[in-house]
Amino acid sequence: MSDHLERDVSDVARKWVPDTRLGVFDVAVRPGALAGCTTSRDALAALRRIAAVAGRAAEVRLLPDASVGDEPAAAVTAAVAPLVREPRVSADRVSEALHGEILAVLERRDDAWLRVRAGDGYHAWIHSGYVALGTAAWADDWAGRATLRSLGAELRCEDARFRLALGARAAPLRGGHVETTDGRGWDIAAGAVRPEAELRVEARLVAAPEWALRWFSGAPYLWGGRTAWGVDCSGLVQATYAARGVALPRDSDMQSTAGREVPLSATGGGYQAGDLLCFADGHRISHVALWSGAGRIVHSALSRGGVTSDDLFADTPTAKRLREYLVAVRRLGG
Repeated sequence: MSDHLERDVSDVARKWVPDTRLGVFDVAVRPGALAGCTTSRDALAALRRIAAVAGRAAEVRLLPDASVGDEPAAAVTAAVAPLVREPRVSADRVSEALHGEILAVLERRDDAWLRVRAGDGYHAWIHSGYVALGTAAWADDWAGRATLRSLGAELRCEDARFRLALGARAAPLRGGHVETTDGRGWDIAAGAVRPEAELRVEARLVAAPEWALRWFSGAPYLWGGRTAWGVDCSGLVQATYAARGVALPRDSDMQSTAGREVPLSATGGGYQAGDLLCFADGHRISHVALWSGAGRIVHSALSRGGVTSDDLFADTPTAKRLREYLVAVRRLGG
C-alpha cells in the first residue's frame, strides 16, 4: 500500500508541480497520513482524494500558510541576499535577491527562515535577517516609490556607506537623495542611479552583449549569482535583458524557451547581436551565452573565471566543446 501511495503522490507532483523551482510540492507518505505542503490547489485537492481512498489523513498545507500572518511580503534590506535551496546556512545558493526587491512570503519557519517566491517566479528560502517584513499594502507602496535602479551606486549617510548592486532598487527623495528599503535617506557618493524608464532607454542604445560587457566584464563566476560581484551564465543574461525591460526566467533551461527560435548555423549566419545561444551538456541545457557578432559570444563561465568575450569558432578545446553542445538559438524583443 505504501509503494502504491508513493507512486500516486509522485504522479500528483509531476502533473501539478512539474518544476519545483517554480512551485512547492513537499509531501511525504507518513504512517496514517500524507503530510507536507504545496503551492498548488489542484495538487492539494488530488492529495485529499488519494488520502481519503487510502483511509489516511491529509495533513497537507496550502502555501502561503498561517505562519505568514499579516506580513505576506518581504523587502530586501541587504545589498544582496542569497536565496538557498533549504532553510539552513550551509544550503546551496540557487539565486539572489537584490536590495529593494519584493518577495512573496509563503512560509515562516522558526522566525529565522522564510520560504519565498521571487519576482521571476523562483521559489527558495531566505534568512529573515536579509529582509524587512510587511503587509501587501506596505510592499505595494515601496514598489510604487522605488523607481530608481542602481548603476553601481555607492551611498553615503554621515559616516555610513552602502553599496548597491547593479539593478538594485531605491526611491527618489528631494535634492537628489535616495531612500533605501529601511527608510534611511542617502547621498550618492559614487556611481549613479537612474529612473527605470531612463535605464531602459540607455540600455537599448547599445547591443545587449555590449551592455553586458560594459557592466559585468571581469565579474567572477558565482553559481546563483546575479551581480557584478559574482554572476552565473543565466544571471548575466537575465540582468542584461532586465535592464532593457525584458523579463526572463532565472535558469538557462527556462531561458531556452523564451522568444522565438533561430535556425542553427555552423557559421553563425543569421544570428543577431543579443541572440541567446543555449548549450546542453547531456540531455539538459546547462549554459547560455549572448551572441555578440563576428563569431564572438559574451558569457559567464567557470572555465573562464567569470564574464568574458570568447571566439566561438576558435580552434581551442573549449570552443570546440561549446560548438558541439550548442542546441538552440533564441531571439528576444528588446
